[in-house]
Amino acid sequence: MSPTDFILVFLLVAVVIHFFRTILTTRGRHNQLPPGPPGLPLVGHLHMLGKFPPRTLYKLSQKYGPIMSLRLGSVPTIIVSSPSAAELFLKTHDTVFASRPKSHAAYYSPDGTKAMGISDQYGPYWRSVRKFCTLELLSVTRIDAMAGQRREELRLVVESLKKAAGGRVVVDVSEKVVRLIEDMTCRMLFGKSKDDRFNLSEIVHELAEVMGAFNIADFIPFLGALDLQGLNRRLRVTSRAADKILETIIDDHENDASIDNKKHIRDFVDVILSLRNSHTTTHEQLANNINRSNIKAILLDLIFAAIDTSHAAIEWIMSELIRHPRVMKLVQEEIGNVTPDCEFVEESHLSKLNYLDMLVHSFDWELPFGISPNGLNMDESFGLTVPRAKNLLAIPSVRFP
Repeated sequence: MSPTDFILVFLLVAVVIHFFRTILTTRGRHNQLPPGPPGLPLVGHLHMLGKFPPRTLYKLSQKYGPIMSLRLGSVPTIIVSSPSAAELFLKTHDTVFASRPKSHAAYYSPDGTKAMGISDQYGPYWRSVRKFCTLELLSVTRIDAMAGQRREELRLVVESLKKAAGGRVVVDVSEKVVRLIEDMTCRMLFGKSKDDRFNLSEIVHELAEVMGAFNIADFIPFLGALDLQGLNRRLRVTSRAADKILETIIDDHENDASIDNKKHIRDFVDVILSLRNSHTTTHEQLANNINRSNIKAILLDLIFAAIDTSHAAIEWIMSELIRHPRVMKLVQEEIGNVTPDCEFVEESHLSKLNYLDMLVHSFDWELPFGISPNGLNMDESFGLTVPRAKNLLAIPSVRFP
């Protein structure tokens, strides 16, 4: 039997087994699930999601109600599409649904299942890591202590933009923002923004791309061994490179500590390494379980969280300002009034930039033409599909004061 024939036979047998397993496991509990559309064997409802899953799910919710059930491959999934229903899952029963689904990619990432965000199980360890990061990295005291480092990185970017403007050079602002956030994050975590021995930025972006890609193994697990998309191979290569870089960073900090190298400001790696020899009761739960694997996982998780979300928010704000010159002019005037004699905006000025703050945080919900708020019936009955007086087709949009 040729390798191709073997793979085809294996897939056929797996499909048949999966089909009968799905029938047996769903029989007897089908009536307990929320309503949902009929699915196909093996793929379930994956084929229905299309190019824009949020739009598809919205249309399905109009037919099956605010709580509906889908089967993504072999994974039973509950879709919640209303504020009241979401509150039940995210607030009322928060701890019950706090654990994340198991990700196939997490097992190939550097100690991924031990990270704060990648970890699939909500429990004492997850809570202790979150508490530690909040107190030792994200507290007001720690943020204020790192203000000088952030100011230095910002000054370098501003100077590079001035130089480019003087030479009439085209600048990729998005790339500048990414590099700035990366440098600030690395300064806070590792004590320095760059290291000639490795390219952490390239590795992080590769990991983020692969781990964020659609992985069929997350929905049809038995296909993971075949690596049909080549994601497992990419994850193994990139994870080894990331692990080597993190090992180098930890070794450097351990060597500095062994020779009693006095730093002006302790970075996050210094603080978390000190837990191993600490007798503090503040982080006792984490101190009893900390090791190199945990440290590497936490560091990588913090890098992902800081770079991706911050970059997306800043890039979106800048693009909206470019699209609305009137609003950009108002922002520029406010900055000029608040900082008339300053070279650039300091963090201490942010609390006085009220218009900019309103721009960043404000949204309006726009109703379809001809419909007023009084014409909407927001009453819901969970578990049943009930008609509304009017369909609510509201979407969030930026509100420019």
